[in-house]
Amino acid sequence: MTLAHDRYSHAKVGSERDELILRFVPLVHHVLDRLGVSLPTHLDREDLISAGTCGLIQAANNYDPTKGASFKSHAYSRIMGSILDSLRRADTLPRQRRQQLRRLNQAYRDLTTPEGPPTLEQLAEELGSSEEDLDRLLDLAQRARLVSLEAPVGSEGSQLSDALAAPSESPPWLKASAAEDRDSIQAALALLPPRELEVLGLYYFKNLLLREIGALLEVSESRVSQLRSRAIYHLHEALLKQRAGAEEVA
Repeated sequence: MTLAHDRYSHAKVGSERDELILRFVPLVHHVLDRLGVSLPTHLDREDLISAGTCGLIQAANNYDPTKGASFKSHAYSRIMGSILDSLRRADTLPRQRRQQLRRLNQAYRDLTTPEGPPTLEQLAEELGSSEEDLDRLLDLAQRARLVSLEAPVGSEGSQLSDALAAPSESPPWLKASAAEDRDSIQAALALLPPRELEVLGLYYFKNLLLREIGALLEVSESRVSQLRSRAIYHLHEALLKQRAGAEEVA
């Protein structure tokens, strides 16, 4: 047993462990704030903070510094897992909302062609919904994807869940070389509407929280979440169309 592991094992049962937990309590709030989706109205934020704190305590109990990861990284994963488990257990989506998500999944699959996925305008027309309603539905689908409330639909390359996965999550449509990724993403980002590009920049590169972005842009936190979902979808759409065009040239 290494010296680091031996010292930490003793700390687990003493005041050092408790101090470690207290020092990283703010991380629980940070993880929850960085989820990037609107929470179910029936679920109290304090419940999720409690779940995340349980994850932090588990992290303190089983952290092994000899494995190379920092405690912060280890705790982040445990906290996120506990919060997502709590969201899954609390899933009480109304039947109507579930039906709407299934219709959205089906429309996405039906309208996807070898040239790429449908535009948001095409999806709205297929569903007979307004732009505002589609934004709310995409935001709901983003949360559903995050906590796995809906099973994937369609074949590989034709899944709405992929269209709502952020670039940092390595969805199938970003499996290429690093140089190709950078060039493709830069070209796709250039096609985004200014407000959507601003939201992505503030969220992913400035690491601002949704409520902080909302305060800067003078819109609600829920609207920022909707703009983020819309921007990720547009990015996905542009990247897949780029790939389809490249395959045609090849």
